[in-house]
Amino acid sequence: MKYLDIHEWIMNFRLLSALIVLLLAVSLCAGCTGSGEPAGPSTTQTPTVTATPAPTTSGSLTPGPTQTVPPGKEVEFELTGGFPSRVTNDLYIKFIGGKGWDYVKSIDIHVTKSNGEVITEAMEPTPNKELIIHNAKGDNRVAITVSLITGGTYTVIDEIVEVP
Repeated sequence: MKYLDIHEWIMNFRLLSALIVLLLAVSLCAGCTGSGEPAGPSTTQTPTVTATPAPTTSGSLTPGPTQTVPPGKEVEFELTGGFPSRVTNDLYIKFIGGKGWDYVKSIDIHVTKSNGEVITEAMEPTPNKELIIHNAKGDNRVAITVSLITGGTYTVIDEIVEVP
């Protein structure tokens, strides 16, 4: 049986120490890469405006400011004028979901039609839920407010949607 002399033992110890440091560095770097976001462009809207009070349900067609939900709790909606039917002048609102959809307790939608009529609807916080507002020809103000189970209510959309 061959015993290692002191020089071989020190060399093996240095190699082992260097290998351990290298493995730790690689594992730490691997955990810090990626943003958690899917690659590619997004076709939906993600509001990113500073916080202000929620809008009132008055018949105003002037959009107010929106609020940003906390990081990791972002939600997305799709607003389309004239879909699914241009004949009935429909306004289509769809809850896409987003990273924070499972934190949403409730969704309140306020639509002020171009004729001043105000429609208030509650939407179930389930991805791909849809709401169709009929006879909404012209410029319509859509304000969407979400309440989170962690606390807080945020107006995430308040904008004009034109229905042809």
